[in-house]
Amino acid sequence: MRMVPRNIDRPNRNAEYAFTMLTVYYTTMFTIGDVLLAWGLTILSGYLTYRLTLNKPEGNAYRVWYKRFGFGKMLPNPRRAPKFEV
Repeated sequence: MRMVPRNIDRPNRNAEYAFTMLTVYYTTMFTIGDVLLAWGLTILSGYLTYRLTLNKPEGNAYRVWYKRFGFGKMLPNPRRAPKFEV
């Protein structure tokens, strides 16, 4: 009988980490232009993403992002959409 890996159902959050860290890095670089500050904020955002999504379902960072900010003008987030929109 073949052994089954222990973490076969472990959530994969690499996309969330990459999205968060790249967003923070490039936003800081384009607005301020300081490399050390951008690296520091990137590491901090990666750590905070890890702590906030620990023991949460996969994709939780995207759900929080959509709830707060939305993904564009076509899809309004729940905060700005009318209550009974059909």
